Order: sequence, then structure tokens, then C-alpha cells
Amino acid sequence: MNPPAPNHKSYRITSRANDLYERHLYAEAAAEYTKAIEGAADSSRDYLALLYSNRSSSFLRSYQYKIARHDATRAIQLAPMWSKAYFRYADATAKLGDYKEAMNYYQKALEKDPENAKFISTRIAKTIIDQDNSSMGFNILQIISGRDICVERNFRNPIQNRIYEFANHMRNIIHVIVDNDTKQCVVVDACWDVDGILRIIDEHGYNLVAAIVTHSHFDHVGGSPPALFAFPIKISGLSTLLKRVPHIKAYVHSDDIDEILQHNPSIPPNRIAPTCTAVTETLTVGKTTLRFLHTPGHTPGSQSVLIQESRLIAGDTLLCGLCGRTDLPGGNRKVMEHTLRYTLGKLDDRVVVYPGHHYGSEWSTIGIERDKGCLGEDLVGFGMHP
Repeated sequence: MNPPAPNHKSYRITSRANDLYERHLYAEAAAEYTKAIEGAADSSRDYLALLYSNRSSSFLRSYQYKIARHDATRAIQLAPMWSKAYFRYADATAKLGDYKEAMNYYQKALEKDPENAKFISTRIAKTIIDQDNSSMGFNILQIISGRDICVERNFRNPIQNRIYEFANHMRNIIHVIVDNDTKQCVVVDACWDVDGILRIIDEHGYNLVAAIVTHSHFDHVGGSPPALFAFPIKISGLSTLLKRVPHIKAYVHSDDIDEILQHNPSIPPNRIAPTCTAVTETLTVGKTTLRFLHTPGHTPGSQSVLIQESRLIAGDTLLCGLCGRTDLPGGNRKVMEHTLRYTLGKLDDRVVVYPGHHYGSEWSTIGIERDKGCLGEDLVGFGMHP
């Protein structure tokens, strides 16, 4: 649906709002959509529905889920045959934890827009996964660089602008594992914009109790990038996080600790807990159990995190259709092959996989990756690089 603006002023305000949204400045975009709504009271129902839908998406991106759902409801009332209004309502409702109603509205969106069946069906599947997570007592929040953090582009410091541009290119996924009963959480691979990550955690009302690092590369841990990236600056990451939250420790596999400390010398060694030892095979957060799996190949100390034996945060070992690179410092093709065949390849097909980068998908399953050939006997995707 693309209805015309009722007048030039409304067009100007809406265009400004759209531009702010595209720049990921969601609060500012919502304010402009509000001006457009107030100035378009006499416009067509379809145009008002579009404005409410866009403002709903802006509120959704800024974690104001109840207001987002209210705007989606208004859009549905104005344009009951428009699928996107139902989709927005479903998105907001899923974030509020009402998964059954969310799936009902995704289905309504699908009925009204069958051409987008693949996209909507993927969102339904993700909602089912989130519902299952909730039933097991935990939640997994995905924070993507360039979408949820590192979105500003108006720093006076050109170096900071360059860092955020690089973060947008890398599309890292930072994971926050939350125990629903206690609201305690663990952050995995906090990098690029630690203050932004902590703000999101605070906005959700979570209490950060630990950090986990899947491997030593700068885009997951911060510090100084290696010389081959021609980027001689320091990136916010684990060092910043441990300063901001002085009561937590970071759980890192021992084989990657020296590399991390070399590029982040300000980190006190006693703030790092080596994993996969007799006393650190697991980490318990409330009633949620995290088990560390040593999954080397991308780096010597690469590790994955298995949550309640059913969800796998895989870092850069498994990236939804391909495996992590082995041609970077610390990579080992033969070791990676062993990890894919005999560690991850032995997991149950139903285990959901959360990758360390958004290279087209935010999740997969062991079964899907096995079918693609990235796990088990064939390893068809082995050696492919993003």
C-alpha cells in the first residue's frame, strides 16, 4: 500500500520521518510520524494507516512494545485489508510475550499477503521458538550491530563514525540470555557499542550477572584490530564492559585468554574465568543452565554455549549455511572439520542455532545445517566464507 500524501507539508514531514527511520533513529522518526498524523487528520484512511503502521515500527524498534501494538491496532481499524498492519500487531504482541495471539495475527497477515509467505512463515517459526524458550524459563535477546546499536552517524569525531560504519558492515549479533524468573542475564560477545548494549539491557529491566566471549577476534571482544584490517584504533568491547559493570566476570576458553589480554591489556586477568574446566563446565543463571562446548577451528579457544541442552549460541563456528573462516590468525581447517563433524554434528537436530553474525538469517537449527551439508558426514559448506 502506497497512498499519496494529502498535501506537500504532510509529504515533507513523512519523508523526513522515513529518512530518520532508515538511519535507525527510531525515537526521532516516531516524533516526526506523530507530527504527520496530527497534520493529516483529513487525509485518506489508507494514508493514516500507513503513518500509524510506520510509527508502530518505530516504537517497536525502540522497545516500546505496548505503544507499538496500540498503533498497529489503529492501522488495522483504518485499513482492515492491509496485511502489514496485522504483521506489525503480531511483531509487537510477540515481544510482549503473547505468542498465541501473535501467531494468530501473523496468520492473518499471511492470508492477506500470500506473496510474502516465506518471510511471514519464517517469523511464525521464530515466534514458536521464542514461545518454547519462554516455556523453558528463559529468553534470548538478539542485538545486531548496525540495527540496534552503532546506528548514529553524526559524531564530531570521524573515528567514531568510522567504527560504527565498520560495525554496520560486520553485522555482529550480540546475545543476551535471560532467566525469566530472576531477570538475571548474561551477555555474549559484547562489542562495538557497550553503552548501547547496556542501555538495551536496562530498558528491558534485566540484571547483568556475567559475560561470555565465544572467541578472541576483535569484532566479538573489542580492543585493537589486527594489522590486516588497516584500522589502527581501539573498539569498545569486553574491557569497557568490565569497567562499566565491575561486579561481573567474563567466561572465556583458556586457549583464547592470552590473545584477548594481548589486545586488551587493561583487563585485569582476575576478571576472566577460564571455561571448560572441572568447575566451569557450566554456568547457572537463576534456573537456566548454560553449558560450554569447546568448538575450535575458527580460533584455538572458540566456544559455543548450549542453553538448557536445546539452544546453541555458536559464535563464528556455525553461521547459518556456512562455517567460520579458518584462514584468519588462529584458524585451523582440520580442527574446524573435527568440530563440525564430532562436536556440533552430534547434537540433536532440534537444537536451535544462533550465529555470531547476521549474514541473512538470525537463527537456524542443527537439522537445517545438517541438510545444508555444514554438519555431519558431507560438510558441503565447509570452507565457504561469508
